Amino acid sequence: MKRFVVGLYVTIILGTLTFPKIFENSLYAQDSSNKLDMLEIVISNLIARVESLEKRVNALEKNLSSGMPKTSKKEVLSKEPAKAPSFTNGFEDIGKGFFVKNVRFSPFGTNVLFTGEMANRTEKNYRFAKFKLEIYDNRDSLIKEEEFTIPDIPKESVKSFEAMLVGVEAGLINRYVIQALE
Repeated sequence: MKRFVVGLYVTIILGTLTFPKIFENSLYAQDSSNKLDMLEIVISNLIARVESLEKRVNALEKNLSSGMPKTSKKEVLSKEPAKAPSFTNGFEDIGKGFFVKNVRFSPFGTNVLFTGEMANRTEKNYRFAKFKLEIYDNRDSLIKEEEFTIPDIPKESVKSFEAMLVGVEAGLINRYVIQALE
């Protein structure tokens, strides 16, 4: 009888020790399976995003390659009758004593970062110099008109500038016009 009770205790103890581990292992296997399923979903979503981005990049590259190269997009920068632009040390005359060079339109998310260098060849120190930018597409349609300000341009100096153009795609820009405002 003593052996029977000891055997029963041993069986109960071994059973309680064995079954929770089996149950725990099956939960662990189930958790691993769920995690793998979730990873598959996340990876497939990421693949879809990458494919979407690739399509957008290809479309932008197609627009850029079908248009003129970025460096040759400059045209006459005033609305005066067919007058060739005046260049001084690589700067292009935009009127009223201001000159511009190294103008670039760089994609910045869904917007465009407009950068360049402005030279003040006037006899006046400007606390704020105001300019108007017009952007045209390849059909010569005005797609954006925006004013921007460059702070602190002393006379006979050059200053870098940048402005964010919201709602414009870089691939649509074919030419631009910059004018100095009063």
